[in-house]
Amino acid sequence: MLRAHSTSGISGVWVASLAAAVAASSALAVEPPNPKDLTQGHWELQLDKSKFCNPSQAPQKSVRDIVDEGFGLISVHWTGISASGKPMDIHYVYSFDGRKFPAGIYGPNKAKESITYQLVNPHRVEFQHWSMDGKRTQDLMRTVSEDGQTMTQTTKLSDRPGCEDVQVFQRGERRAD
Repeated sequence: MLRAHSTSGISGVWVASLAAAVAASSALAVEPPNPKDLTQGHWELQLDKSKFCNPSQAPQKSVRDIVDEGFGLISVHWTGISASGKPMDIHYVYSFDGRKFPAGIYGPNKAKESITYQLVNPHRVEFQHWSMDGKRTQDLMRTVSEDGQTMTQTTKLSDRPGCEDVQVFQRGERRAD
């Protein structure tokens, strides 16, 4: 009898702990800003969950703010610290209408590639990078988890078959500019 009481006490503690953990994680979840495109929002790279073909080129830190600017345009502000320790501050815009947009704007150097984007569904955006001479150089995909809190971006380089970078991001609160 004492054994049965002890087991149910452990089960009760375990159930209470599980309920508290679920409640805490729900309280920490950040609401996606646009249910039609769940890739929008503030995203922070989780290096420990990501995989790079060349780990020595992995950024030390990477943050993306993806925002619907209206008029059919999405903007991305990509900041962080490169593998070499230099700050990154990249801006670009795109739309889902198939037009090519520069792969980076507002920086000291002109973009050497363009990008086209397709919204496949609220959880998935596919995009391609194009060289100045019209050749596809990269195929990328951003996929957001069912709970909307994790985004995985895969990158396949055209000139490196079998090589695939997988970057895993956690949704966070958008920082004030």
